[in-house]
Amino acid sequence: MLKMNAPHMWRDMVIVGFAMFAVFFGAGNLIFPPQVGFHTGTDWLPGLLGLLITAMLLPTIGVVAVGLGGGTFERLTRPIAPWFGTVMMVVTMITVAWLVTIPRTAAVAFETGMATLVPATAGAVGKAMFLILYFAISLFFAIDRSSVIDKIGKYLTPALLVLLVGIVVWAIVDPVGQPVAPREANPFTFGFVTGYQTGDVLTGLLFGVLFIEALRRKNYTEDQVFVPMIIGAAAITFVGLFVVYGGLEYLGATGSGLFDEDPGQAALLTGLVSSLAGNLGAKALAIAVILACLTTAVGATAVMATYLAKWTGNRISYRTGAIVTTLVAIVQAFGGVNYIVAMAGPIFMLIYPVAICIAILGLFSRLFTNDGIWKGMAIPTVLIGIYDSLALTGSMLGFSLPQGLQNAYNAIPLAGQGFAWLLPAIVGGVIGGVVWSATGRPSVGNRPEPVAG
Repeated sequence: MLKMNAPHMWRDMVIVGFAMFAVFFGAGNLIFPPQVGFHTGTDWLPGLLGLLITAMLLPTIGVVAVGLGGGTFERLTRPIAPWFGTVMMVVTMITVAWLVTIPRTAAVAFETGMATLVPATAGAVGKAMFLILYFAISLFFAIDRSSVIDKIGKYLTPALLVLLVGIVVWAIVDPVGQPVAPREANPFTFGFVTGYQTGDVLTGLLFGVLFIEALRRKNYTEDQVFVPMIIGAAAITFVGLFVVYGGLEYLGATGSGLFDEDPGQAALLTGLVSSLAGNLGAKALAIAVILACLTTAVGATAVMATYLAKWTGNRISYRTGAIVTTLVAIVQAFGGVNYIVAMAGPIFMLIYPVAICIAILGLFSRLFTNDGIWKGMAIPTVLIGIYDSLALTGSMLGFSLPQGLQNAYNAIPLAGQGFAWLLPAIVGGVIGGVVWSATGRPSVGNRPEPVAG
């Protein structure tokens, strides 16, 4: 019997926790916290609380939820419907991981990283050369699935953490200025909804299998050791995210008076660090940006390749899937940060409400064994996600949804604060659970199947 005080267990927990932090902490995690601080100013703490929920707490909960709920996203969501997890995974992996997350890492790495380190590369030729080299390195780390987590946790993350913690400590010890009045009427909501853009709740739910498999390959398969190991690794990730997010948001808040208008996420981050630490700080940030983006690209490529192999019955091998994923991401990355962020908005608004609810129910999946609760939660959150996505798309493209539909949506409690999905999810879950129990229908649950023999 393994004991939790065994030195190798603590070592493995730290390695997986570091790798989880690095995969979570990518392009969006660098550019969005300073933006929240910039817009919330003197109310940066409520903004941080909102960001903490959607970009730190729920993502790490998502990994634990998958681990406790059967080990895969399909197993976790089985109480909703047998097909739900597969459909949501296909849609999310293609639209978010393939077309947003992976290419966005490269775009941010170039615009905020390489263009700062070597300004002469800022042209089209330099960009093309950088993107090709960047994705070649990403593919090198991702191509061997069995060693992805160890490579990230042992080598890439420590270097990344040293640079990020250095910037955070500098921002606290020698702030660039004083926070000014907030630009947002509801700082908490702004931080909460901006956290959607990191995509990390989805990362936790869909990429969680990467960390779960890493622990199982290290022979942590029994519940009494696996559960504390996955919770411990997630806790290490949360602490790391909180320290770095909080520091970057504070940097944005103290620099909120340096710019008359929001210069854009990447330019804001570069401008703030340059004001903080001059050319040296800008160079350090540039290296941190490239490392942060690279770790996420490696993890996302590995997961995308894994699913491509799974969906095709291994007719597309893992290695071929990694190569195909990389080639598509290169093309998408040429669009740049602003293009990718704009495209991502409607996608995240569609998926995030139901993803948040799945993460919360999944954390307590061994208590919520009534399938009706899951079904009742999923229906309203998916419908409201569709409305939010269409409304945002309309505001971007210049069309409006029918007035009657808008009035009905606005009548939902908390709709004005950005949480239209919350009460319907709770009410739907309660009604679904009661109806399911009253009709005596069996629940499939999401626990792992017993091992034969």
